[in-house]
Amino acid sequence: MLRLTMTKFLQRSGYRVSACSDVDAAERLLTGGTVRPALIVLGVRALDRRAAADARRLREAAPDTPMLGVADRIEDAGEASSLPHDLRFLAHPFDMPDVLRAIRSSLRKSGASPRQSGAEAAVNS
Repeated sequence: MLRLTMTKFLQRSGYRVSACSDVDAAERLLTGGTVRPALIVLGVRALDRRAAADARRLREAAPDTPMLGVADRIEDAGEASSLPHDLRFLAHPFDMPDVLRAIRSSLRKSGASPRQSGAEAAVNS
């Protein structure tokens, strides 16, 4: 549900989206060489050990691509310390405009234009 909602929202906001059903699909997309997203959006149900491992895998697959995480809840606050240092995580409650602001901020920090319609990889694990 999160992947579908996020995909539709980003498309309506002018972004091209490559949505992946899980982290394996996202890793294949990132390492396949055909798509180089401007930003990775990692959507998870919970910020837990699995989400931290998924974030590290995606960081290894695309070390120079900014990443934003969104989570329905935080199960283990201690896991935040094991996340890639440059990963910003938003946890509910948040509004979709909050996500859009975070995306624009991440793109600006990476040097990409916040209005540039690059491909974002929305991932739901």
